[in-house]
Amino acid sequence: MYIVIVDVVIKKEFAEQYRTAILAQAEASMLNEEDCQRFEVLQTPGDPSRFTLVEAYTDEAAFSETHRNTPYYKRYSETTASWVESKSARKFERIWPE
Repeated sequence: MYIVIVDVVIKKEFAEQYRTAILAQAEASMLNEEDCQRFEVLQTPGDPSRFTLVEAYTDEAAFSETHRNTPYYKRYSETTASWVESKSARKFERIWPE
């Protein structure tokens, strides 16, 4: 399993709009992508501009080639790009449990 953890800091004035956009994107991923096994959206208590996304896919191709080329991902990415202060991603291969 391929796991991506993304930490996103949003400009404060866009925090609510971002929350709406990422929830719609996460739901679309879970409903439409057979290889999307998990998509959690976390928000830091006391700091509504900080989000963490925990995404799990069957393999890297399901994330890089399929997920990132869906119309809803592209719409999310284009819509929210100017709202982002910073973004970093960590990528993992799950080794246990299998």
